Amino acid sequence: MEELLRIRDLFVNYYTLDGVIHAVNGLNLVLHKAEALGLVGETGAGKTTTAMSILGLLPKRNSKVINGAIEYNGYNLLDQRNAVYLNKIRGKSISMVFQNPLTSLNPVFSVGEQIAMVYRRHKGMKKSEAIQAAKDALRSVGIAEYRVDDYPIQFSGGMRQRVGLAAALACDPELLIADEPTTALDVTIQAQILIIMKKLQHARKTSLIMITHNLGIVNELCERVAVMYAGQIIEYGKVDNVFSKPLHPYTVGLMGSLPDINKMSERLTPIIGFVANPMELPIGCKFADRCPYCTEHCCKSEPKEYETNDGHMVRCFRYGGNEVLKDG
Repeated sequence: MEELLRIRDLFVNYYTLDGVIHAVNGLNLVLHKAEALGLVGETGAGKTTTAMSILGLLPKRNSKVINGAIEYNGYNLLDQRNAVYLNKIRGKSISMVFQNPLTSLNPVFSVGEQIAMVYRRHKGMKKSEAIQAAKDALRSVGIAEYRVDDYPIQFSGGMRQRVGLAAALACDPELLIADEPTTALDVTIQAQILIIMKKLQHARKTSLIMITHNLGIVNELCERVAVMYAGQIIEYGKVDNVFSKPLHPYTVGLMGSLPDINKMSERLTPIIGFVANPMELPIGCKFADRCPYCTEHCCKSEPKEYETNDGHMVRCFRYGGNEVLKDG
């Protein structure tokens, strides 16, 4: 498959009064054209920071990309010389659906005006043409066109998320980034949004990065999954391979935390401990203090990425290419 996006050795820090937050720490990721990739992990893993880095939306006041490259169609989006190029493709070739549509939509403009802005900026349409295109976009996500003049406050949470999806897909982007778009919605509305998203993504052959805590969404929507912990991808591969045979102890823990209707158990198996503090990351493996297989070597050295023959990658000393064998 042809590559669309490649992130190489990305490091991102936030600077606060309390200290430096190491949000992303040597992240490597590949996305192919027309592919749906799930990005999963606990809160604080660096998922949203990664998405904001792709779009160049990191807060300039207190964040900094320390190292790395984000290559999109041959352009490094982090290179300041490509800043003009990024402005042109943001919202056109790369779009994003945000977690909270109430804060991402402007309350003083009608939803039709906000969608029309995308057409006017990137396709040069006149106002009347853009409003008609906005009506078509609303219909594509299941909203009647007569609501084009309504304001975000007049919509429910699920309807607002559909408006955000319509705006994001207005210019048929090559890449859509969805940052937990169903978190604030009830289960039935979640299902409706996912069905619409899957249908439109397949019809338009759009590449998708789905950021979520919900492994069920990844299983339903994505071909590949990347498991993120402490700002790193610690496991990556086809969804079927990763979910049926997880390799990293953290991924095993995530799977073990899910209820299984085919098994009778009194309690689920949680992952012990807490997420690594991004202000005080351990020297060795970032998951070492929560890992049941941790050795002294794990606490002193950081494991490298190891890839199996079927493209299943894991960052753990228990697998080939690292110094500690499976039995520790």
